[in-house]
Amino acid sequence: MSKKRKKMSAYKKSLLLFFLILLVGMEAILIYVNSSLKKYEMGDVDTYLNNLLTDIKDASQKGNIKKYFELAKVDNDYEKKPSLEKGYKDLLKDAKLTYKKAKGKNTYDLYADDVLLATVKLDGSDEEHRLGLLTFTNWKIDSMESYNDEGLYNMDFYLTSEYDLYINDKKVSDKDLEDTEKIKEFEEVYDKVDLPKLNHYKVSGLTSKPEIVIKDKDGKKVKPEIKKGKYYVNDYFTTDDESKAMSKLNHEFDSLQFAKNWSLFLTDDLAGASHGFAVLKPNLIEDTAMYKQAVAWATGVDVTFTSIHTLDKDTWTNTKVSNFTVYNKDAFSVEVYLEKNMTLVDGQKKKDVLHDVFYYVYYDGAYRLVHMQTVAS
Repeated sequence: MSKKRKKMSAYKKSLLLFFLILLVGMEAILIYVNSSLKKYEMGDVDTYLNNLLTDIKDASQKGNIKKYFELAKVDNDYEKKPSLEKGYKDLLKDAKLTYKKAKGKNTYDLYADDVLLATVKLDGSDEEHRLGLLTFTNWKIDSMESYNDEGLYNMDFYLTSEYDLYINDKKVSDKDLEDTEKIKEFEEVYDKVDLPKLNHYKVSGLTSKPEIVIKDKDGKKVKPEIKKGKYYVNDYFTTDDESKAMSKLNHEFDSLQFAKNWSLFLTDDLAGASHGFAVLKPNLIEDTAMYKQAVAWATGVDVTFTSIHTLDKDTWTNTKVSNFTVYNKDAFSVEVYLEKNMTLVDGQKKKDVLHDVFYYVYYDGAYRLVHMQTVAS
């Protein structure tokens, strides 16, 4: 009986040992399969990049952003103590982290909101095969280029000279003025009239998201338009209401009457010396292109070849002034449409259409035409 028990005990021991070996083997297999599946998942480039962005964020919150980015020395006039380390921590704390495919094989741009953090190139040369079915890539960073040499926030502002720009309560000076652009249509007369210009400011070296305030000449805050990360304030007053436009100017002007006179001048119907040039001259500026154009027409031979005609009793129809733009108190433009009705010598009816934008400045006691632009039909 004792021997039988011993035999049974030895059998049970061997059975238990076999079971334990089998259990360990199964666990090893499960660990291997689980490891393989995880590696397979990490072999997906999207998963790898999302994990990389999470790691970068974690590093920034732990004060270890240098693990990924070499921090440049930056300085600016609008922060007391510029700190890229703090800037990254603040930016990445709540930012939406994304990536986009960049030029080059396995190359991606990394973003925090709309701030370009870095361009990373991945090495995908290490491929692994497991379980006879799975093939995956062990991704690793080949190179990473960060963009903090000029801070994290580099901003472009396009403002007319009627506005002042403030960064963190400090007025932006001409030190950050990249260039100044004149209003093309008034370019000829900037030396004669005080006209606004479009100022391009470039503010760089900022490490934290700045407070931006733009004010007009009356100290009122204005909201800029933001396009592709650039700020624009080109807030000229526009209206189709002539009386409202005139209320913004220092002097009133009958732009429709001048347009009619110009139309009559072009068909040799304007009374006055030099085919009516004398009537237009008080509203032109000598030596400008418009002045020279009018003189050339009044003194040239072309005016003498104008078709013989008479003006109809209802000379003007469908007259309209619209699209007023007031640039400042002494400059504006207006779109004019009018139809001039004539009867040619052979009895044929003709409708002469004028549809142009007229640009005026107040100079030497009168509004004067400095540019005209035909409106495409």
